[in-house]
Amino acid sequence: MYKFTFITILIFCLFPQGNAQDTLGNKQALIPKVAGYHIGVVQLFFAHNKGETVFFDRNSNYTIGFPFGITLNTPGKAKIDLELVPFINPYLFSDRPYKIHLLYHPGILYPLNNGWTFGLRAAFEIGEGQFGFTPLINKAFKNKNGYTFFIELVAPGRFGPNKNSGYTQLGGIHLGLGF
Repeated sequence: MYKFTFITILIFCLFPQGNAQDTLGNKQALIPKVAGYHIGVVQLFFAHNKGETVFFDRNSNYTIGFPFGITLNTPGKAKIDLELVPFINPYLFSDRPYKIHLLYHPGILYPLNNGWTFGLRAAFEIGEGQFGFTPLINKAFKNKNGYTFFIELVAPGRFGPNKNSGYTQLGGIHLGLGF
């Protein structure tokens, strides 16, 4: 008897009943799954690790990224954002021409008032052996053509690539367009 009750409850939870024809008028408006897309450029300004701060300028290890992503709606106010960021490190004062790696950067965005958004992303740096998180705050400016320009402050925190590397705190800015 308990198995039958458990299986019945499980079936009703996994396969909810659809609307009968007489209840179609009460159906809620469907929310589109895709909220939008974005592209941009991200520039890191500094890294702080083990008491030492390094600023990224033309005389040090300059890095630039080109984020692109898709934002998905949820039933609530929060949004899911899936982002990939290819980074290029041109070695300006070296025989090595450049280094490229990819950042897989999924996260949750929470829209605030007046075009502000708070977010938190997981970070997996493919090719660098690092992982971590990225808190962010951004401000969006809507265009009359349907595009949105945004400016975003990012504060990536990374662990690795070596066991003794410790935690590295970075800071940067992301400029982009949303569609």
